[in-house]
Amino acid sequence: MYMKKYIRWVSRTLKMCKVERLDQFRISFDLNKFAQHKIDRWLEFAVARQVQRLELDLLDGGDLPQYSGSCYNFPVQHFGLNDYDYSAQPRLNKLPPLLHNFFKSLKVLLFKSVNLTGEVVEFFIYNCPSLEELTVHASETLVNLQVVGPSVKLKYLSIWYCIALKSLKICDTNLVTLSTTLSAARLVLVNVPMLIELHALGFPTNILDAMLSGISSCLLSQLEVHKINSDITIFGKHCEYGLVYLGKYKIPQLTMLKKFVLVLEAWEDRTFLDCTNVIEAAPQLTEFELNLVWINPKRSKRECRKVASCPLHHLKVLKLYGYYGRTSELELVRYFLENAIVLEKILVDPIPLAFFRIEGEPRESKPVRIARKYAKLQLEREVPSHIELVIL
Repeated sequence: MYMKKYIRWVSRTLKMCKVERLDQFRISFDLNKFAQHKIDRWLEFAVARQVQRLELDLLDGGDLPQYSGSCYNFPVQHFGLNDYDYSAQPRLNKLPPLLHNFFKSLKVLLFKSVNLTGEVVEFFIYNCPSLEELTVHASETLVNLQVVGPSVKLKYLSIWYCIALKSLKICDTNLVTLSTTLSAARLVLVNVPMLIELHALGFPTNILDAMLSGISSCLLSQLEVHKINSDITIFGKHCEYGLVYLGKYKIPQLTMLKKFVLVLEAWEDRTFLDCTNVIEAAPQLTEFELNLVWINPKRSKRECRKVASCPLHHLKVLKLYGYYGRTSELELVRYFLENAIVLEKILVDPIPLAFFRIEGEPRESKPVRIARKYAKLQLEREVPSHIELVIL
């Protein structure tokens, strides 16, 4: 019922729209292949107006991939790509003027729960001279992707939750930010001198395996922002257990890393101290952020583990989201209090990362109020007065 109502509303709105050009065209609703014809027509509308930012976000509930086999299929026939020789050189001058002008104007392209192949993605990359940002999220048909050559203008690339992806190769480009899943796909990064942000989704051990095999130590040393996201809602397993193996990895020096973000599920009362070897490999680190997804957190009465001594000379900001009041969280705070020499601020938010996925979940629910109480009891007596403590 809601899908049909949304489709009628969009179609009616577009009929009334008389503009000749569009800066942005964005569809955000959990539509699927049963709306194929309507979405095709909407895309034709945007293309005809030389849109610069095109977003097609069809995720289920705004966050999760569509059920297998139900994704909307990108209409290659409407873009002159159904009979295109993808091995040929760029052929913008052979396209109709309407498509030619669209490809020239396009700057941002986002597809979520849209099925398209690596060849189609590469066509956009190599034939859109102004394209700077590309996101492909939850495509079931993306298998291989190559982004190669200095002529590519792309600066931001996100390849998320593409379960069929086998390989991702990026060479000789000026890419600045890469976000990708590293659960099964082979990642190859060669000569990417401008890359300073890497956001990796997967099991912690798989991410490190991919980092150590597909990325040179020279490239790792140039990263300024690194995010590891082991999201249980996607992988369906308890990724936090992978933390116990992180201490066994010899992490290359992350000499330029300024910010490290870790996304994990809060499961029982597992310690986080096994991830500190990544922190200690980054001598210039200024900010550490931990985001917790509440799965089955439990407060225990165990004693805090004794933290290792490893001075962190530049770390100034500690952010903890989803703080529950477990011993594991307290001992992590103690680790930073004892080692972060110039620590200035600790930000604590008891709202867990996954709450935005739960429709109607109030911010001030009982579990959140209890977590905030524990945060105040534990931290207000631990944090010295010269460090700013903010508990949201």
